[in-house]
Amino acid sequence: MDYKALIVFFDEYNANYKSFLKFEYSKMDMLNKGDIEKLTASLSSEQAFIMKSNSLEKQRLTLLGKDNEKNFEQIVNEAPEEYKERLDEQRKSLSEMIYKIKELNDTANIIVSERLKKIRSAVGELETYNGSGAVQKGSVSGSKILNNA
Repeated sequence: MDYKALIVFFDEYNANYKSFLKFEYSKMDMLNKGDIEKLTASLSSEQAFIMKSNSLEKQRLTLLGKDNEKNFEQIVNEAPEEYKERLDEQRKSLSEMIYKIKELNDTANIIVSERLKKIRSAVGELETYNGSGAVQKGSVSGSKILNNA
């Protein structure tokens, strides 16, 4: 295995995830501010990060060759001594970034889910009009609204 090439590759791999993590923090900020327009506009940037990550993953598999099923820790443990420290730094950094990205995504999912519950609750309490024009209050489903239209 070419460990020098591996170190150069993981510098690029980690730089990509560092940029992706920064993007995820900005996306969380947009979500917290309720800036739907910016969130929608950020989808193309997110897609670009995903495509770049997929491309880098293919490069990683090619670079590792017959060892492509080994995890990063195994690669570090089997590396010659002169490469172990640098590879382990890269492994730890990558692991931390991936954990933070997952944590941000989990938090974003909770926020979106809670906001959707509030919207559903608010929609369910809307005042509607019955067939004679009188206001009625209560739980309303989408089908009930359409039936009264």
